[in-house]
Amino acid sequence: MGGTPVVLEGRMEDAEIHFYIRKDPGDRLRVGYELVRDRSPVAPLSLLTSLVQGKTIAEAEALTLESFAEAYDLDEEFYPNLLVALEALQAGLATLRGEPLPCANDGTLICHCLHVREGRIRRLIRERNLETLDDVRFWTRACSGCRSCRTDLEEILASEASAKE
Repeated sequence: MGGTPVVLEGRMEDAEIHFYIRKDPGDRLRVGYELVRDRSPVAPLSLLTSLVQGKTIAEAEALTLESFAEAYDLDEEFYPNLLVALEALQAGLATLRGEPLPCANDGTLICHCLHVREGRIRRLIRERNLETLDDVRFWTRACSGCRSCRTDLEEILASEASAKE
């Protein structure tokens, strides 16, 4: 596809995503991706690239998790998997605008099994109004492996709850 890819590491389990995005002469987006190691994000990335291919930047920026799922008539159970693709798109759009990557410094690694960082956990708690460990597990997959991060997740949840008050 050409151009420099946006490289996102550890966005979903042990994945490394090379997300390619550029504008063609008609200001339409050309997007693609390459996965290294874990291939579990292949389905949401394929759906996203099909959906965004040929759209304008404004149309791509307007894409939400809900509109992405609605475009393919997907149930809420698939939402967490779609997040990884949306994060790749947001990072690609930021790169096109010359802005820093939105998730570039996601902080401390909390879940070592699934490579989930504190910033991502906190961001999703706020964006999705997550209140329980099960909510966090559903949206981030953290604490789905060995579960040694449970105490850290409970502390993060408590910290975010007290920040809301």
